[in-house]
Amino acid sequence: LALTLTATVVYAQENPNAFRRGLTLYEQQDLAGALEAFEEALKAQPNEPVILAWAGTVALETGKLPRAVQYLERAVKADPKSKIVQNNLGNAYAAAGQMDKAEIAYRAALALDPDYFDAHYNLANLKVRQNDFTAAFNEYNRALAARPNDVEAHLNFGYALHKRGILDKAIREYQAVVRLQPDNPDHWMSLGALQLQYKQDAEAADSYQHALKLVPEKPEALLGYGVALYNQGRHQEALTHVAAAAEALPGNFVAQYNLGLVHSALKNYPAAEEAYNQALTLEPDNANCLNNLGWLQFEQGNYGGAVIAFRKAMDANPALEVPFLNLARALAKNGQQEEALKQWQNAVRRFPDSEGANLGLADAYYEDGDRDQALRTYLRVVQINPKNAAAQNNAGLCYLDRKDLNNAGKHFQAAVAANPRFAPALNNLGVVYQQQGDLVRAREYYRRALSADPDYAPAKQNLEALQPTPGRAELG
Repeated sequence: LALTLTATVVYAQENPNAFRRGLTLYEQQDLAGALEAFEEALKAQPNEPVILAWAGTVALETGKLPRAVQYLERAVKADPKSKIVQNNLGNAYAAAGQMDKAEIAYRAALALDPDYFDAHYNLANLKVRQNDFTAAFNEYNRALAARPNDVEAHLNFGYALHKRGILDKAIREYQAVVRLQPDNPDHWMSLGALQLQYKQDAEAADSYQHALKLVPEKPEALLGYGVALYNQGRHQEALTHVAAAAEALPGNFVAQYNLGLVHSALKNYPAAEEAYNQALTLEPDNANCLNNLGWLQFEQGNYGGAVIAFRKAMDANPALEVPFLNLARALAKNGQQEEALKQWQNAVRRFPDSEGANLGLADAYYEDGDRDQALRTYLRVVQINPKNAAAQNNAGLCYLDRKDLNNAGKHFQAAVAANPRFAPALNNLGVVYQQQGDLVRAREYYRRALSADPDYAPAKQNLEALQPTPGRAELG
């Protein structure tokens, strides 16, 4: 939404012919003719504040900013007690980019009437333009206290909150808007879009449904509703709406991209690939789309094709982490273990605080037999996220290889604390207790591992034989 300003009109005590003609032309929306008439009236009464105010306001509406400022400054000089003229002068200054003068004018209007809605509202919009959001929010609240049901004020307050990233409160303002104007589909779609951003998918679906009741074939509403359904895992339902939107909007990247997502979730890989390729005709260097094309190849076992696509995604956006990790996975699946290890190292250099990159590198070191590097890197992962159960478990395995049962047990316990039903860590705690000679607790943890995953083979074997067969977390 664009910020909007509020101008207020004043009426002359006297109506000379030229002035009256100006009013008539203004009502007929002939702004150029109205301005000409008001300027003619000023020839007879050059210091009449009401005529000056009208001339300045119409000049502002027609984009003649120097004349608007001149007339309104003269109007304020002639009648400094008019809050309306002060407010409109503020609008003229703001339009001319004279922000400091605009604020002075708005505050002058508020000094005359502290509850003056227009000045609070316009000052709030000015503060948004200056990125002074705290002041803007205060002024919007004051404006809405004066006029609680003003739709534009709620919309612009919501816009400012959204711009500042305060989505929950932005949603609150848009909810007020749809209560005030429930028959406006655009308002429902704006609310739905915010709810999607805030991950309120069920609420977003409801908002888009309201929009679709008003405009059943609106492609943007169909798309938003489909995305909300997709995010809830309702992929088959989502397909109907996203496909309809994509058909209606063949030149819309977002529609084609989301159609690819839905087809991919439904395992319809040829249709997903077609949709992603259509999206790439619109945005050839979209890294997310290139990455997703690579993932389609990966899922279908075409690891060489996946490698090519992930490299393209990395080149398209070197700041996007996902293709760096996916390339390493694809290289490993393609039998290029040495290249995969180098790619994990590259990913960690590029994203040193990435949990996923460090975990992938640690797993690669472990698979390569470099337990020391693996342990150091697993410890880096748990430093980033102590609740990463896989990293805690695998760090414990590295200590178990060293016969350091104390540290191994600590990490297995940390893994279980992060995920009480994590079968590998439960089993491995059983191994630690068995090696410490505590067979009662060993059996307890083997049984707990099987309770969490009845098919977990290492726990079955260990419980049957009470011979330690450590179980490692599967690579993700």
